[in-house]
Formats: sequence, C-alpha cells, structure tokens
Amino acid sequence: MTTYSQAVAAIHALPRLAKSGGHERITALLAALGDPQRGRYVHVTGTNGKGSVANAIAHMLSATGLTVGLFTSPFIMRFNERIAIDGQPIADADLALAYDAGAAALKRLQAQQPGFGVTEFEFITAIAFWFFAEQRVDVAVIEVGIGGDTDSTNVIDPLVSVITSVGLDHAKLLGNTLTSVATHKAGIIKPNRPVVTAALPAAAAAVVAARAQATGSRWLLEDRDFAVGQAKLDGWGQRFDYRDADGRLGDLRIPLVGPYQVQNAGVAIRAAKLAASALGVPLPAAAVRRGLAQSTWPARMEQLSADPLIVIDGAHNPQGIQSLIDALHQVFGRGPLTLIIGALADKDVKTMLSLLERTSFRLWLVPVPDNPRATALGDYPDQARLATFADWQSALAAHLADYRDEPVVIAGSLYLAAAVRQTLLA
Repeated sequence: MTTYSQAVAAIHALPRLAKSGGHERITALLAALGDPQRGRYVHVTGTNGKGSVANAIAHMLSATGLTVGLFTSPFIMRFNERIAIDGQPIADADLALAYDAGAAALKRLQAQQPGFGVTEFEFITAIAFWFFAEQRVDVAVIEVGIGGDTDSTNVIDPLVSVITSVGLDHAKLLGNTLTSVATHKAGIIKPNRPVVTAALPAAAAAVVAARAQATGSRWLLEDRDFAVGQAKLDGWGQRFDYRDADGRLGDLRIPLVGPYQVQNAGVAIRAAKLAASALGVPLPAAAVRRGLAQSTWPARMEQLSADPLIVIDGAHNPQGIQSLIDALHQVFGRGPLTLIIGALADKDVKTMLSLLERTSFRLWLVPVPDNPRATALGDYPDQARLATFADWQSALAAHLADYRDEPVVIAGSLYLAAAVRQTLLA
C-alpha cells in the first residue's frame, strides 16, 4: 500500500492545468471508481466566502446528527483538511487508501486509453467523492474550485446550490466582466433545485435570474427572501439576528469577525434549512446555534496571537481586500496598525493596493513564499507609501521591533496566510 507521504507527493505531481476544459476526464475517472458522485450534496461557489459558507453549512447539518462530508480548498495546515467528515480531516491511512483507489482507476483508464490523464484537482475531487461514498455520509458539502460550470465538482445534482458572491477574479479563466463571472458560477444551478445567493451586483443578479428561470429553480436571495441584522462584536466573534419566511432567529453567534462573515452566515443558514428539508430532517434552532458557534475557519481574520496581536487573512482579490478593510475598521477603527501584504501575480494587484492606499494603515509588501505565481518585489507598483521586505518574517520582525503595541495583519494570499500559520503555530 502507498504511504501517506507518497500519496500526497503523487497527488501534487499531477499536472495543475489541462489543455481543455469540460468534464470528460473526471467523469471517466469517476465511472472507473463506480460513480461515487451519485450522492446527496450541497454545492457552493462564489468569488469570496465559499469556504466559510460551506464550512458553516456542514457544521449546522452535523449538529442535527447527520454524518456530513466537507470538501474544500486550498488547505492551510495539512492536505487532509480538504476532505473532512463531521469536522474531522481525513486520516492519513484513509487518504492513502483513497489515493490507491484513484490511482488504480486511473491506471485502468490509461491501459484502455494511452495518454489519458487528469489534473491534480480532478483527481482530488474524484477521491473525495469516493471517500464520502465509502463512508456512507448522509450528505456532503462541496466547495467549487474555480468558477462553476466547467469546474471538476460540477458533476453532481445537488439538493441546493449556493452562490456566496460574484466579483472579478481568475480573469483568464472566467473573463473580466461580472456577467461572464456570474455565468460561470450560475452553471452550478441545476434543474428544479433551489439556489441561495447573497445580494449580488445587478449584472450578476440578471444572470442568476435568467439561469434560475431556465432551469425551473427556486431562487432565494439575501435581503429579499432572508436577511441578517446589524452585527455586534462579541470578543473575537459577532452576534446577529437572522430572519426569513419561517420567522426570526435571534442572538446567533459566529466565532469570526468582519461584516461579510455575518452575510456568509445568513446564506449558510438559508441553504442548510433547504438541505435539511430535502433530506427530510428538521433543522432546529439549537442546531443552527451550535453549528454556527463551532464554525471556526482558519486564515479568515484569524487571531494567531493576542500579545503581540497578530492576525492573518486570506483576502486575495479586490472584493476580498475591501471586505478585509471593512473588517479591520469594524475591529480596530481607524487606529494604527501594520498591514503586511503579499499577492500572487495573476491577481489584480494594482486595484488591491489602490484600495489599501485609501486607508490610514501602514502598508508593507512581501513576496508570497515558495510559490511560482508570487509577485516579485520588483513587480509591485512603485508607490511612495509602500515599503518592501525580502520576506514576511523580516516584515513581522520590523513591526515587533518598532510597533509591538499595535496590531499587525498579514494578508493578500491564502498561501501567505497558510505559511505564516504553519510557522507560528507549528
């Protein structure tokens, strides 16, 4: 049997991209695995917030007593986080077994079709479906990788589809207009299956409305069909009220900060209620409360240390950066703090930095470590307010030397946030 380390190395050795889109490769691999994707699912996409929403839905459904799978990306600390059941990442031995099943299926296909191959994400998606089927989960919450319609996860017929937000990101794959991005994301809406969305820009809402009408899908929209009230900070978390046609749920708590996380929670509640109904189980208020209270999510305005105050965040595109700014103002006001930013070169770095420059925060730029897509220091815009450091460790050391009593926030890429978390919490 393959060892855990060998399995992870082999998965990472698979090609990252394919020459063509579509589902022909993953559907072939899934067929060779016995079509494990024919289960019960909640499907979640969005430019930002999809991981937080998927996690919250999974926790609420688990709180009813269901066995719930969760598939997300990327991982922050260990690969196993990507495939979890009831909040527990897949065990090393189980991941090795899942890899062996996927590798054997792939080998059979390659014997029949020389030259057949799959991407890394297609393989991971396939073994996640296989593992959830083997464990006989009651339902699994599946986070889209990129986009929606052509994504490897879009081979399921979900109980409910979810779109958390629509903004500009991955322009080479999804296009550079809200209409084109929304078209990709609306591709997860399936015939006669409900879709839940956050409040969307007009161009994106028009796309979702058209898709919902064409598929006969019931569309539940934030601020029309459900809503959350004004949030109140509660330690490093928030309290808020939720309401929909079923009534009001008051004084709910999430262990996350940032106004956008309350909106995410509202979307998650509405989706979880629909999924539970489709599964024929009640979702009592106690399950909603318990599930939300347990919905921690690493690297999303996460406090790693209280003294000194160190926060990491995975904001990595203009919409995410604006949400980060809103969260910082909510928690710290306009007070002094240091923002250490590292971004990938395929992001809209210019817009991200222009948003940050409108704040009063101290801005320091660093490269994202160990990533070929990182923006080189020399490629960041040459602006007077922006200091640069060779790495995040140097920037953090400089902050602690000169501004130890002020907060420091490290953001700009989930890969940077993951590197910081792995180092400081190892």
